[in-house]
Amino acid sequence: MDLQIAVFLNKLWSGTFIDFLTKFISSYAFLIILWTALVLLVLIFDKSKGKKVLIAILIAIALHFLISEGVFKILLANFFELRVRPYIAHPDLVTALGTNFDASFPSNHMSSTTAILTVFIYYYKKFTSVWVFSILFLLAMAFARIHNGMHYPTDVLAGTIFGMVYGVVAIKLNFLRRN
Repeated sequence: MDLQIAVFLNKLWSGTFIDFLTKFISSYAFLIILWTALVLLVLIFDKSKGKKVLIAILIAIALHFLISEGVFKILLANFFELRVRPYIAHPDLVTALGTNFDASFPSNHMSSTTAILTVFIYYYKKFTSVWVFSILFLLAMAFARIHNGMHYPTDVLAGTIFGMVYGVVAIKLNFLRRN
């Protein structure tokens, strides 16, 4: 079923403006600019929590790189055959919009994005706009990663779960650091 959903979403609106949009949302340049802009806005406009938010985000990203990248995609590669991306495993069924050659599981885009947004949601839980933006952006990123042929739905789901854990652990570690 994982492959069938991946194929369906990969073909959905293929050849339309959606292809450009999903490639744009998934681009590292866009994500770096977006996260940098959000952190700068927090540091400039929220003097009371800005540094706490920045430190929690840095901890969450460090956890992401250590676990999702380091353990899952580098360390485990020495012992296990890792999951191949859908466009590589099924080139007859899945069209790639972009290229990545590391393992498909878990989705690093979803892991890092969810980790950062978990921190923002925690610190700005009173602002409905933060929740709405976060949920919509996560849904767009999930769709983009599958539509682009880079991941299966379970890769995206796992990346989301890992990202939530990284965000929560970062918030807890940041809290312990202050006390």
